[in-house]
Amino acid sequence: MTAQLGPSAVEETGTAHRLQLPRDTDPAAVLSMVRNVRPEASEAEDGTITLGDGQTLTPDRSPRGAGRWTLGTPQVREDPLPEGMEDSHGYGRAFPEGMPLGLERQGLDLAWSLARRLGGAVVTDGGARLEPHPFHVRDLTVVSPHALAPESLAELLGPIEPEAELDQVPDGAPRIGYSVTLPLADGEEISLRVGRTARPAALQALGWLDDAVDYALVHLPADPESDEVESPDAETAERWQVAYRRIGQIAGLLVETVGGYVVDLEGFLVDPNDLA
Repeated sequence: MTAQLGPSAVEETGTAHRLQLPRDTDPAAVLSMVRNVRPEASEAEDGTITLGDGQTLTPDRSPRGAGRWTLGTPQVREDPLPEGMEDSHGYGRAFPEGMPLGLERQGLDLAWSLARRLGGAVVTDGGARLEPHPFHVRDLTVVSPHALAPESLAELLGPIEPEAELDQVPDGAPRIGYSVTLPLADGEEISLRVGRTARPAALQALGWLDDAVDYALVHLPADPESDEVESPDAETAERWQVAYRRIGQIAGLLVETVGGYVVDLEGFLVDPNDLA
């Protein structure tokens, strides 16, 4: 019997990709965001951020290099993306000879996320440009030390979400383990799920995190495959924006009511003042 071989992966000495952010981006903001998801990251005197596992993020100190960073990473590639398959990050288009894998994929994902949050782009070692849509990631989670009972949450949401429906909750249900559905246009929904915290890395220093509650706001598009497109059409982009603004409004209300912090789907902290 012949064993089936999995996707091939080849690791070379290393490679470099470029992260291009707006020229006025504060390097301290980049370091802060990196530490949201990689708390062990450290900064050298020249501004280079050591990410760990042989990866670095180095600022361009040249006169025209403001906002430009170089991601140094081991190069790890596997087989190309199958023809006709889409991926939200654009890696299939950018790496036709073989998809990034392992450490390289993790480093690229970090750079892509920084570009998404800070309004930039990633230029790969092969010269392909990746420009994340700002609303590619719409889900937010409010991490709070306080849990609302189902009826209290429904009452809180009523004035801004009159069509919100509390999912069936057994009598005597605890203050976690339930959800609320908020309808959007065209068959889309927002699901607000209340449960024990997933302990995001950005909040590990909080003394109350072990007992915290997550209010996870999840956008459920009518067509889940729309999340996999690299560049959404105008109609999809508008739906994404509407969903994010609704989610942001609810997240802001929750923080104002129960306290805590807002974290996006990729683990980055979000300032509630930016959700209006």
